[in-house]
Amino acid sequence: MRLFLITYLLLLFVSEAQAQNGNNYLEVITNTGLNFNCNSPETLENDQTINGAITIRVRSRNNNCSVYAKLSSYTGPSGYMAFPYPIQLVYSSTNSSRAYGIVNAPLSLTTSDQLIFRQYSSNSVFNYYYNLRLKALGYTYPIGQYSFTILYTMTQP
Repeated sequence: MRLFLITYLLLLFVSEAQAQNGNNYLEVITNTGLNFNCNSPETLENDQTINGAITIRVRSRNNNCSVYAKLSSYTGPSGYMAFPYPIQLVYSSTNSSRAYGIVNAPLSLTTSDQLIFRQYSSNSVFNYYYNLRLKALGYTYPIGQYSFTILYTMTQP
């Protein structure tokens, strides 16, 4: 029997190394446990999705902002080949009337910053909702526990 467990540690950073303040706000909320178990042929052969997994809350009062995601670290058992990474963020929805440049297609995470959305400046805090997907692993990944850390970054021009 094969067991595959992924745990996410979500780290938050705000633009240009400035601390969050009344003008700039980024919060990542995990709405459920972010673990996948692969212990049957079906779970190895098919994508698994955690719907409503992550909410990203953003406010940028004075400037437009861009929000990025990347894998900042990962671990796996001996023999694990890190690339391609089997983790995707899948955009679900937003309550923002100020959003633009949203990446609607499933985004396969890498160790490089990847734009997930942009937002025009606003006094309001808006929510962006994401599903988390584990791509089908097949039978080539070594048995063991895997862990990925997702880093979210908000920048302003």
